[in-house]
Amino acid sequence: MGGNSGNLLYANAVVRALSTRWTRIDTGGFDAHTQEDPSKFIKDVNRTYDHYVVPLANVFRSGFTDKLVKMTEIIRRLEIPVTVVGIGAQTTVTAAESDELRMTKTGKTRVPDEEVARRHDQVVRTFVETVLERSATFGVRGEVTKRYLVSLGIPDERVTVIGCPSLFTWGSDLRIEKTPGPLTRESRISMNVDYRVKGMADVVELNSELYPELTSPVQDSKSARMIITGVDKYDMSKFDSRLPIHTGHRLYKERRLVFYPSPWGWIESFKSQRFAFGTRLHGNIAALLAGTPVHLLAHDSRTLELARYHAIPHSLLSDFEKPPSAAELWERTDVEPFNQLQPERFRNYLDFMHTNGLRTVFDKDRSPRGFDRKIAEGQRTGPVLPQ
Repeated sequence: MGGNSGNLLYANAVVRALSTRWTRIDTGGFDAHTQEDPSKFIKDVNRTYDHYVVPLANVFRSGFTDKLVKMTEIIRRLEIPVTVVGIGAQTTVTAAESDELRMTKTGKTRVPDEEVARRHDQVVRTFVETVLERSATFGVRGEVTKRYLVSLGIPDERVTVIGCPSLFTWGSDLRIEKTPGPLTRESRISMNVDYRVKGMADVVELNSELYPELTSPVQDSKSARMIITGVDKYDMSKFDSRLPIHTGHRLYKERRLVFYPSPWGWIESFKSQRFAFGTRLHGNIAALLAGTPVHLLAHDSRTLELARYHAIPHSLLSDFEKPPSAAELWERTDVEPFNQLQPERFRNYLDFMHTNGLRTVFDKDRSPRGFDRKIAEGQRTGPVLPQ
């Protein structure tokens, strides 16, 4: 899952979209850019496949520079069409509004110095230009990412904003229904937590106390291993003990901290929950895919550009003087803009796929039924609970 189970949502969404009856899809290559010599991988791809499709997340972030160099080398040596789907930039909210965009990491409030940023920008530009030698257009998550690439010299018309593919898993008909009435202590609520984001310890502490039925699905691999093995994986001398990343936390001891090994079971679980909120982008998207209202606590350009593009209900975490309760976020949540925009956003995504020579299960005379039969068992896979 690449260290984060949220990655499974957009990767599986792209696979489902491409799973037509006449198409063979093999998944893999996730570690190709970590190989010292990827020659065999490149040779196998060139010999076996007609198209190389790369669903990516926020890989333009600072710290991913060297891996992008390796990915660029692999794509340069491919002899088939290459399509990048849904890639995103990542910087602070403040930096995203400036004329000089510099990439950073999740939870970081500082951007790299000019020399580091200049090297990173050159690597990003080379990567995009290499992909565009084998692709009609380049698919990005939001307007901030597009503005960043255009500032590097990438032609505006070659960059298409498509949002996050995960939100098109079921097609254009996804609708969110918000039930009437306030949240109560008996409400079933999901709270997703990125432990790297400043201020989340306060949010966790407040809401864990207010809502006894609240659960918190973990997404990072260390927390997943902790739940599976019962052994702490983080050095808590470096973190606030109020964060649910250790076995002494109340959410762990009360078995309200959970891990979903199947993305399909994770989505299915939200059908019995009333509301989801938090700082994890795909923790909220998983709920949306079940038709459940969410409120994203945006904290960087990555979360904010997608919230704006898809009209996901959101607030900036930094705007709150006090940690918000789920009830407060519920009152701020309006799902209608998302519902109204979804068909248009989906059509744009489908146009992008067609422009790049890809057929989908959403096209005329095609169906996702074969794929959906295969995931039925995964939809029945529930959470792993703490020891």
